[in-house]
Amino acid sequence: MQIFNKIKSLFGKIKPKTTDSFEFHRTKKIVIIVLLGIIFLVGIFFLTKTIFFKKKNVEKEAASIKVKVEKIRRGDYSQKYTVMGSIKGAIENDLRFEIEGQLSKYNCKEGQKLSKGDVIAYIDPKDAMTKLSYAKSKFESERSAYYSAQQRLKVYEDLYKLKSISESKLIESRYEVESIRQRMETAQAELQLAQSNLTKTNLVAPSDGVLAHIIVQPGEFITPNDVVARFVSIGDANFEVDVPEKDVNQLKLGLNTRIFLDSYPDKVFEGKVSEIAPTVKEKTRTVTVKIRLPNEEGLLRSGMFARGEILVIESSDTIAVKGDSVITLGGDVRLLPILKPLPDKQGKGMIEFRQIKVGQNIGKSIIVLDGVQEGEYYVTETSGELNDGMTVEYTESIGSQLMSSQ
Repeated sequence: MQIFNKIKSLFGKIKPKTTDSFEFHRTKKIVIIVLLGIIFLVGIFFLTKTIFFKKKNVEKEAASIKVKVEKIRRGDYSQKYTVMGSIKGAIENDLRFEIEGQLSKYNCKEGQKLSKGDVIAYIDPKDAMTKLSYAKSKFESERSAYYSAQQRLKVYEDLYKLKSISESKLIESRYEVESIRQRMETAQAELQLAQSNLTKTNLVAPSDGVLAHIIVQPGEFITPNDVVARFVSIGDANFEVDVPEKDVNQLKLGLNTRIFLDSYPDKVFEGKVSEIAPTVKEKTRTVTVKIRLPNEEGLLRSGMFARGEILVIESSDTIAVKGDSVITLGGDVRLLPILKPLPDKQGKGMIEFRQIKVGQNIGKSIIVLDGVQEGEYYVTETSGELNDGMTVEYTESIGSQLMSSQ
């Protein structure tokens, strides 16, 4: 505007030397138009320069941001809850004889494997055999007497029909037969009891298992109340742990579990949560959890110390990303910064904020249900603020995602 005012004042001072004022004004207008054109071009030049350098600065600023990315992969992921506890036999039996007597001998040693029905120990059978012999003789005697009484009754019935004996004599014979029958049945029961008692002189294994501990030594007199030995069944065993009450809500029946023992460092025992106690221990504020473990080989012994991992969450063939990379906008909207490598610029890529559908959290990661493809890259770390469409420098971090936690 200052240049324009100076030109106007200059033309104001100039007076035409000729009477042709029209030519003068025409020349004046041409000069003004030329000057305005020059001013317009200068403005366009400075405006373009400003925009150009601003764009250069933006690109320079974007290029200075560096990010780390990871490739999206499918895998099997789990969240674990670590526990420690002891192995317990699924069935621990206190073995007792059902009759009294003197313990004679053990047929096996502590720690020996036994099959169901194997004789573990026995008491002196002489007394039982004597009682059995007496009961058998008594039964045979009563049975013979019963058969004889039946024969007499048959004869009396025939004689009564011939009116050779009185009715009272017939009734007396019938009472005699019934009395002897009752005595015979009693003798038969005593015989069965004696046979059973003879069998009970043998202490047998209730199932396949191991003789864990011998309590009563041979030569001692025992009664049915005395615990002679302890027996642990082979088969399923229990891994018992105490879980703080604040963590019990993470667990449920049927969860898969992996158990590790120092006795077998190269072996993993797999089981399932079979029982969660309904009560809390008042002193420790813990809940007892039992994990059932197959034990066909008999390797797990009662009292062994073990460590375990309860797989609280398991997901197979799943895409998961680090939870810190997911941006929450509110509600159910989740964004993940995806990096698309630029083919013509090595080590550079363009940022795309992709809306994704997420599932449950697994440790420090989160399951992605939809929105990304295997093989794409996503940003895990950045040196500055990212914008959609921004070009950045990137490096790929190689390493597994942390997918489990206690």
